[in-house]
This record gives sequence, C-alpha cells and structure tokens, in this order.
Amino acid sequence: MSTDSPAKPSMKPAAKPARPPLGGIGIGIGGLGTDDIDPIRQYGLSKGFLPTETEPPAAQPAPVPAPAPTIVRPAPTRPWQAMLPDYLVEDLRQAAAREGTAQKVIVLKALRQAGFRIDDIDLQDLRRR
Repeated sequence: MSTDSPAKPSMKPAAKPARPPLGGIGIGIGGLGTDDIDPIRQYGLSKGFLPTETEPPAAQPAPVPAPAPTIVRPAPTRPWQAMLPDYLVEDLRQAAAREGTAQKVIVLKALRQAGFRIDDIDLQDLRRR
C-alpha cells in the first residue's frame, strides 16, 4: 500500500497588472501645486460646478455676526394643589372653554388683578402655541 496521494497542481496566483502611479492622471496627490489645481478647476467647471476661492479676500473685513435674539421663556413652574368648591371648579372649567385657554391662565389673571406680580409670558397657554 502506498500512502502517496496524487500530486495537486500548484495554484499560484496570476501576476497582477501593474497599476499606474496615483499622480499618473495629471493631478498630483501630495503638495498640490498651482499646475495641479488648474486641471481640477477646469474639470469642475466642465461639469457645471461653481468655482470657489482658494484664498479669502484680504481687503474685506470678516462680517460681524448679528447678536442672537433673546428668547423670553416662562418662569419655571412647580405643582401646587388647592381645595376649591365644586361650583368654582366648574365655573373655571367653563370659562377656560369659552376663552379657549387653560384654567391656570384664568387663575393667574385673577391673581394679577389682585396685585400679585405675574409676567406676561406666564399668562400664555403653552399648549396652544
């Protein structure tokens, strides 16, 4: 008995064709010079791209950004509970429905009329912006 197995043919990969250098298409990769930028610009213009400035204009000062508008926000809130007569709760509910606002807004308006400080932003119904 022979332990020799039939010889397998050697599977050597075929030689890959040589690649051209990366800069071989006329556009250099490292250290773009002015001669390299012109072909890029011409290609972009031929495709309809808008030209860009390579250097910012020296004569024009940088524009000063406009200050951000101040956003007025309602004051932070916390829950507060009160026991009110049923008829008053029902009247508040109906008044809020008539005015299309929250019961909280009606109570805050009444507190303002009583002399308490209530800012205008806090009188807005935040559910109906």
